[in-house]
Amino acid sequence: MKKRNVKQLVGMSSKKKKWIIVGAIVVVIVVGAISVSGRKQTDSLPQVTVEQAKKQDVTSRVETSGTVESLKVKTYFSPVNATISSLGYQTGDLVKKGDTLVAFETDSLEQDNEKSQLNKTATVSGSKDTAQKAVESAQKVKDAQAELPTLEQNVKNYQEYVASLKTAIADRTRTLAEDSSKASSDISMALTKAQAELAKMQENMSSLTALQQEQEAKITELTAEISETKKEGGDTSEAEHQLNNFNDALKQTKNQIKEQQNYIDEQNDVITQLNVQQIEAQSNVKDADSDEQIVAWQNELEDATTKLSELQAELSEKKTVAEGSSDAELTQAAKNQLEATDNLAELEAASTQELLEKGRQGIKADFAGIISKEEISEGTTATQGMELVTVSSNEEVAVNVSVSKYDYDKLKEGQKASISIASHTYAGTVSSISKVAQTNEKGAPVISAKIKIDNPDESIFLGVEAKVSIETDTAKDVVCVPASAVNTATDSTFCYVLKDGVITKQNITTGVTASDYIEVEKGLKAGDEVISELPEGVEAGMKAEAVSGSTEE
Repeated sequence: MKKRNVKQLVGMSSKKKKWIIVGAIVVVIVVGAISVSGRKQTDSLPQVTVEQAKKQDVTSRVETSGTVESLKVKTYFSPVNATISSLGYQTGDLVKKGDTLVAFETDSLEQDNEKSQLNKTATVSGSKDTAQKAVESAQKVKDAQAELPTLEQNVKNYQEYVASLKTAIADRTRTLAEDSSKASSDISMALTKAQAELAKMQENMSSLTALQQEQEAKITELTAEISETKKEGGDTSEAEHQLNNFNDALKQTKNQIKEQQNYIDEQNDVITQLNVQQIEAQSNVKDADSDEQIVAWQNELEDATTKLSELQAELSEKKTVAEGSSDAELTQAAKNQLEATDNLAELEAASTQELLEKGRQGIKADFAGIISKEEISEGTTATQGMELVTVSSNEEVAVNVSVSKYDYDKLKEGQKASISIASHTYAGTVSSISKVAQTNEKGAPVISAKIKIDNPDESIFLGVEAKVSIETDTAKDVVCVPASAVNTATDSTFCYVLKDGVITKQNITTGVTASDYIEVEKGLKAGDEVISELPEGVEAGMKAEAVSGSTEE
């Protein structure tokens, strides 16, 4: 423990999670007490552990965690109106490119195709008959021409109505699923984090309780020692000084225990509220089959589709009649129109043939991935445009992390990272950084970023937590000292250095900071002997004898 830390921490105010520092104070005081009581008078110089400042590489990192998510997601919609005969996979299954995800029953599509072919035949036959009777239908032509604008507008109106109903059904189906999934997921994540925080608080409480017991035992021991020393007429000043320190530390520990219990009670309240919210969210889940609005829209769609078919048939009939002719010239024009009508019938027949082929092919995966959502089951009647299944790539994945206000300015796109998922480790790259801060569950602003996994494999699970270590800065071949040797005051950063056998306070300017070593830009050079800790009673200006510390990298 550095001397400056002892002075600062003995009188520090109670703050959340500072119990470790108080424990460290106690250790130093105990060591000092043992050293004072057991050390014999000697003229030898005090010994200090030194390590040489040395040139090496140093890398700073930002440690965080987040959730694994896919960067490539595709939702497949039904291309046809047909019954689903089989599902190739369920949510969570791995799929390969080209795998069949959904298969359809094609009986109704084959019937539609047969009807379309028959309609084409009927249209061609009707065209021939119309051409032969063109002269006789002159009056019908005039009547039909008068009705065409109204029929065309009606057909257009119903086409737009049918399209709007299909869009509304697909949008609401998707919204219901997304709302239910998001609400449940958000509450589950919040509950998991809250429970983890409670466990940490309870662990802290156990440590504080143990520390209190140690302090009380030491106070009892010192009290007895003082009493015995007074009986013998000895000097009790040093022991009384230690007793006062321990009493102060015990008071701080009790305050911390009280404060920590308050935190635990608050966290239990948060967990209780989250459990209630989770139950409420589960009870409010809706699906497309039970949603009253969707059922109503589907009924409207069925009626509107039937009406549209009737109007289109009537319009086709009226056009055929209206474009007929009552004389030789008009008969030729009617023949041209009849030919176009024949072509239209052929195109309609080709369209139903194309739908039949799509139904036979089913829906196949465009890329390898994981089934992340499915909205249907075998036997469900799918409508054209209906959402069926979603595939999320497990080859293009990233970890979505949140970074605090103290670290976000260190992030840059392209930085390398190490990602730990369960027992697996992957290389990663910072691919994007949000420019908008969000508020976490504690009310603090955080910045989200995506860390793309460079080497994903089949061990990747979407939605799980991952630990991320991002390399934010690196300095090559620079002067470094152990992090334990660097001291920070309100107005300076400094090291204790042994120069010519004298302990000297040396102000420094630091650069890249890692967990174990810190770059020194100014104030020290390679080979200078820095002191990691000053023993109790030793301070700057005193002579001392160097004892080499660890030289391990």
